[in-house]
Amino acid sequence: MDKLSLAFEFRHACKRFDESKKINHEDLEAILEAGRLSPSSFGMEPWHFVVVDNADIKTELRAVCYNQEQVTSCSHYVIVLYRKASNFTSQSHYLRQAVARTLPDQNDQTSIDIACQDFINFTKFGLANGLTVNHWSEMQDYLAAANMMTAAAYRGIDSCAIGGFEHDKVIQILEKHIPQFSGETFGVGLCLAFGYRINEQQPHIRWSLQDVTTYLS
Repeated sequence: MDKLSLAFEFRHACKRFDESKKINHEDLEAILEAGRLSPSSFGMEPWHFVVVDNADIKTELRAVCYNQEQVTSCSHYVIVLYRKASNFTSQSHYLRQAVARTLPDQNDQTSIDIACQDFINFTKFGLANGLTVNHWSEMQDYLAAANMMTAAAYRGIDSCAIGGFEHDKVIQILEKHIPQFSGETFGVGLCLAFGYRINEQQPHIRWSLQDVTTYLS
């Protein structure tokens, strides 16, 4: 198999990490860079990554992540945030900055207004029934998360995606430790534990390619 295929085979939901092994800075930044370079709807990149390697803060987080061991045994715990709807109004700084960088003249306020309205129209009329801007934004997190886990596996680093957590309590912990952070601006999409396995992985259980694929030719 090629290296990328080997990485997909290597990756699994690691439930217990070797606490004596730490990810070096170069590898950690390569993982985060894979998240940064991920695709996103409209190129909005509505994510932010909070990297936790402080043992005391990880212990706090474990308590609101249903006491999952990998939260504290991992080398680095990455909280993948998504931007809430308040970031995507016609006058929000984030939306205007995001669309301006794609325009020939980044100071053309009329063009920025038009581009912002195009995006707002999409959120009003283009989303599936029942979905909100928050849902749309949160879904983008999974693109970045998948790429980060694959990038880690490519470097022989294990990971576990964690969707089981008490959302509001995670927000409260972040607000306590990051003065400029606000739950009014960000929500938590999911969390990623990175480190090195202490046990051998079990074989993958997957449906066959034929079971999950339909060709329309």
